Amino acid sequence: MPLASGVRRAAPTCRVLVVEDDFDQAEMLCLLVQQGGHECRVAMNASEARVVSGEFTPDVALIDIGLPGEDGYQLVRSLKLQPALQNCRFVALTGYGGSDLAEQSAEAGFQTHLTKPVSVDLLLAVLDDCAAGSR
Repeated sequence: MPLASGVRRAAPTCRVLVVEDDFDQAEMLCLLVQQGGHECRVAMNASEARVVSGEFTPDVALIDIGLPGEDGYQLVRSLKLQPALQNCRFVALTGYGGSDLAEQSAEAGFQTHLTKPVSVDLLLAVLDDCAAGSR
């Protein structure tokens, strides 16, 4: 599946953790991330995200808000306490829009709030910001 720009980077520029409980959505996001030239890992819930982030140390974490059990807001609060993740950019993903949800995401510690379905160009722009060092 080619990207909108049709350009692949020669080497991964960001390490991206996708936290999404819907397997198909998680795999699709990870494929898009990889096609953008970035390295990607997937976690299906908060517990798995903690394990993967400890082993992988992402530059960017794309976190679904509506996770089962511990939601994305709770997860980002706990991940931000990890010293190794102090420079990680946390991006909220949700199926619901609205400025009140974006404000809630910011209060929880997310730097960016994206509404599903996520535009490929917007997702790649967030990752390009990471690659440029503007986390």
